[in-house]
Amino acid sequence: MDKKELLRRYAAGERNFSSIEISADDLYAIDLSGANLSGTRLEQFEISCAILIGVNLWNTYLTDSSLNSVDLSRANLRGTDLRGASLNCANLTEADLREARFGNTTFYRANLTRANLEGVDFRDTSLREANLTEANIEGANFSRVLFQNTIMPDGSIQTNS
Repeated sequence: MDKKELLRRYAAGERNFSSIEISADDLYAIDLSGANLSGTRLEQFEISCAILIGVNLWNTYLTDSSLNSVDLSRANLRGTDLRGASLNCANLTEADLREARFGNTTFYRANLTRANLEGVDFRDTSLREANLTEANIEGANFSRVLFQNTIMPDGSIQTNS
């Protein structure tokens, strides 16, 4: 399915796009709020400036994709592969990121307020000026993470020394 067809079907009220194959690699500034894109392969996609509020991206492949300035508030990103992805200035407020896979992932100025990060392995991830206020980080692994002026759930500021 190409971007034009995806937008046409979304505008017609369709929301279930689970496991579809998208032929475009540019979903820049797209609004798919509330859509189900679970199981979709969106590797090396340009998705920046998109509005994806409450979208279901469970078990989706977003490796090496650009998700800069994307609104993913209340999104289900559980089990999503975000290795090599860029989520700079992304809004992930109340997003569920449990079981997501990271590595060389950047969260520069990302808002992760009240996000569910329980048990997430953040190794080799960059959290620069990110906001984790009230996020659930129980059991999360923060070894080998680059912190720079990151607001932690308790309000403290974390910076690597």
